Amino acid sequence: MLTREEVEKHASAASCWVAIHGSVYDVTDFIPSHPGGSSVILRCAGKDATDEFDSVHDKELLQSLPASSFQGHIEAGILSKPGNEAASEPISEQGPPPLHTIINLHDFEDIARHHLPPPAWAYYSSGADDEIAKNNNQKAYSKISLRPRILRSIPAVDTSTNILGHAVSLPVYISPVGIAKFAHPDGECALFSAAGKEGILQMLANGSSFPIERVMEMRVRKEQPLFFQLYVNKDITKSEETVRRAVKAGASACVLTVDSPVVGKREKDERMNLQVQARDSSIQGQGVAKVMASSISPFIDWSILTWIRGLTALPIIIKGIQCVEDAVMAYRHGVQGIVLSNHGGRSQDTAQSPLLTLLEIRRHAPFLLKSNMQIFIDGGIRRGTDVLKALALGATAVGLGRPFLYSLSAGYGEEGVRRAIQILREEIEMNMVFLGVTRLEELGGHLVNSARLERDVTGCVKLMSEINVLLYGLGAIGSFYAFILQRNDRVRLTVVARSNYDAVKNNGILIESENDGHHRFHPYAVVKSAAELTSPVDYIVCAHKAIDQDSVPLLLKPAISEKTTIVIIQNGVGNEEPFRRVFPDCSILTCVTWVGATQINPGVVKHTKSEDMQIGLYPNPSLSPSTEQSRLETFSSLLTAGKTKFTILQDMQRQRWEKVVWNAAWNSLTTLTMVDTQSWLHSSPEATPFTRRLMAEVISVGRACGVELQDSLIDELLDRINSMPGIGSSMQTDAKNGRPMEVEVILGYPVRKARELKIQTPILETLFLLLTAVDGRLRG
Repeated sequence: MLTREEVEKHASAASCWVAIHGSVYDVTDFIPSHPGGSSVILRCAGKDATDEFDSVHDKELLQSLPASSFQGHIEAGILSKPGNEAASEPISEQGPPPLHTIINLHDFEDIARHHLPPPAWAYYSSGADDEIAKNNNQKAYSKISLRPRILRSIPAVDTSTNILGHAVSLPVYISPVGIAKFAHPDGECALFSAAGKEGILQMLANGSSFPIERVMEMRVRKEQPLFFQLYVNKDITKSEETVRRAVKAGASACVLTVDSPVVGKREKDERMNLQVQARDSSIQGQGVAKVMASSISPFIDWSILTWIRGLTALPIIIKGIQCVEDAVMAYRHGVQGIVLSNHGGRSQDTAQSPLLTLLEIRRHAPFLLKSNMQIFIDGGIRRGTDVLKALALGATAVGLGRPFLYSLSAGYGEEGVRRAIQILREEIEMNMVFLGVTRLEELGGHLVNSARLERDVTGCVKLMSEINVLLYGLGAIGSFYAFILQRNDRVRLTVVARSNYDAVKNNGILIESENDGHHRFHPYAVVKSAAELTSPVDYIVCAHKAIDQDSVPLLLKPAISEKTTIVIIQNGVGNEEPFRRVFPDCSILTCVTWVGATQINPGVVKHTKSEDMQIGLYPNPSLSPSTEQSRLETFSSLLTAGKTKFTILQDMQRQRWEKVVWNAAWNSLTTLTMVDTQSWLHSSPEATPFTRRLMAEVISVGRACGVELQDSLIDELLDRINSMPGIGSSMQTDAKNGRPMEVEVILGYPVRKARELKIQTPILETLFLLLTAVDGRLRG
């Protein structure tokens, strides 16, 4: 048993011991990395820190200390406790009023002001600087008027909704609020239990007093959802551990919070803690918020989404969207939800209110309100009318933070939180009746007058001048280049999807790339045909299979004007000619790609490391060279922004013929034999010589058409295929799935040219006839 004198000797930064629940720990090495700051530990040095520890942490946290830190036990009550050096008003000695007497959320705030410990009140209630943003959050709702309807016969109302696939009883969730144990010993556990019993959702704060595993033990039912908040730590390995623990614990979504790259100047919090000094005079006291946020990385960008997706397939919500431009960026990066939030006015003072950001979206990017990305909003919500106003303007659900912390305080705990939720429920139900709606889906802009707040919506939005791109053919290659194109902020990408329409419309496109990681993104629009477009596009990318090529230009007519540039990403030779006949005034860019990609499920594409493209003009003599070159350079800039490998070439016909030599061999042989390339080449001693003769025949036709093809090409292509594992082909995949094949464009064109030029191609002719018969059976 340790003595008081032994422990009190270790009361500095050089040697710091603390007692917690009768056990003494040497925490000297932990001081610099303590998330709450070094001063918090040093003010407890050589003392009994039990109360300080319990006010913020769960006892299980002690298990994370190394065994060597334990120094022994000490008798309870013999050590002094840290004093509260901060000047403050005393906590009210009167007990809190009974819960049934509390009739609105403002009551809870008033009670919390008088019953919370002063540091807790300062941390919870403080806003940044002059607290203009904090106050404006609430004032914004007072600038929106409701437009009640009469004589609607409303026998009952339904307040239920869906948040990322999870059914909830109210369009209200508990925002991620840190250190809930300041308000009540049960902290986040009480919040989660109350949320479960009332049927709403909780987002668990990154700075939770309790580990996520402990909180999950409070589940009311197995399917009760818990979203976890993620601040990216300066030490990325700590964030990786946070994600992995949350996934293992059963979290339902990741809430990436990005509105506090640095902590705001929360003066109320700072003043309360200014006098809290450690015995080591070199240590300065700081507000709770500042020390809690000291580990957050300010160096992340949009690529952090790729990192998260490499760790988990959970839905991602970005919290902290404060302008329409970033809302559009989030949508283009394929997140499942965004939270319009200025961090409760705690980060940058005078930042516009989230409700104003919602109006920005309605004015400048209304398509987001109809998209599959759910839009949440928090900040300043205190009434059921506030909730209904936000939903009428397009929000999916609203979050409340401080009010639920206040409802925990004064000893109310879980029952206080439930009372707060019930108050909101009653107010929402009552005001739905006034508005004449029975379900939340019936809410809309027609039920509010937002004119007063609309005056504050900025007209200086910087959405970059857009390049409208239509991508036709959303197979593996088309999906890959959709991913490349949407990486550019200027691209407004519409895709024509057919067999995978429902998957892409609902879930976007998921690319699992060995080069780029995992990305899920949503095109601007998903349509079933070009006829759905209301105006021509700047570029139309044709990545469809070259089948019935003559019919495709007619299908695409609604999207094409003389200013449209047609980009052809296809196998075969002669692909450009049908487009030139129908659109003689358009520029055509022709491309050859070497991309290893497979659509493993509708809307899900697996991409290997193989990634290359050659691109060039298919010259149009009726257009000026400068116009054609400008259109080529613009599209090339999109590829550059998409970070893909490509080369601009003058003689693209040679590249096309080289790809035809490749495709004529491997598509034909793998399809007729139904084996992969390596199995074919090793099937008999004659397989490789036969392949050489076939390639030589195609090369001879290309030469006769004026294309300079060398005999050495055969060795190059065989070397390439032998450096790869056995692969199938697109034609083989189509045959296996009973789909029409690209026989005509890969084999038919060189066969017809050989006949026309009287060149003998017996192998090519035979394969063409056999595959034509197979294709006829598949089409039949």
